[in-house]
Amino acid sequence: MSGVSVEDRGGARWITLDRPDCRNALDPDVLGALRAGVDGAVPAGARAIVIVGRSGAFCSGADLRYAIAQGPELIASVETHLAHFQDLVRAIVSSPLPTIAAVDGAAYGFGCDLALACDLRVATSRAYFQEGFVRIGLIPDGGGTWMLPHLVGLSKALELTLLGEKLDAASALHFGLVAKVVAPDELDAAVIAMADKLVNGPPLAIGHIKRLVRSGLSKSFDEAFRDEGAAQTECLRSQDCIEGITGFFQKRPAVFTGR
Repeated sequence: MSGVSVEDRGGARWITLDRPDCRNALDPDVLGALRAGVDGAVPAGARAIVIVGRSGAFCSGADLRYAIAQGPELIASVETHLAHFQDLVRAIVSSPLPTIAAVDGAAYGFGCDLALACDLRVATSRAYFQEGFVRIGLIPDGGGTWMLPHLVGLSKALELTLLGEKLDAASALHFGLVAKVVAPDELDAAVIAMADKLVNGPPLAIGHIKRLVRSGLSKSFDEAFRDEGAAQTECLRSQDCIEGITGFFQKRPAVFTGR
């Protein structure tokens, strides 16, 4: 058993981590199940992806029990193991679907990077984010050194990575790391409401927005402006644009199909 369940409901794919014995830590089986869940979302017809951790934690990072059990064998193949973690982040970031991390409790180590890889984050009041790698002589390896400066600024990113300290939910909201903070028993309802907006939105436009915002971080203004124009031309020629405008004038919700 991987400790990962996948459920398609309401147009969104919910990928749930539930390993209460280790606060949803990640071993190769869990990584594989997460990756399969993300990769299979588009073929399944989902319009959004939600990654959620149960049992009072989002994800505590790599399962150190597995690492200890592997011993020297893990060190010998460390590049391969690291690639599995990084490939999961790449799959989330490059997915054409918008992604939401539903964070309750600890998002620690790679678990923090897993949450950062998602497009949107909703946290409970008891959630916290912690790049604790430095505490065991390591560095963030799930894209944290790139994502954090873009999300919270250089100074705060250095503080979080060099000192390995916690960022609580209220502070995460202050720095724009999360979109919303709710009570623990309100998390599912808040995420469902957010996912519904994405699911019922125009898939073509949403996919372009995600791609352009993310790629724009490494482009010049002229390059980003050019790519916006190309994407907007495609959107303007779509049936979704016609439907959106028609719905606006008819004062009804538009029904988008992605065409």
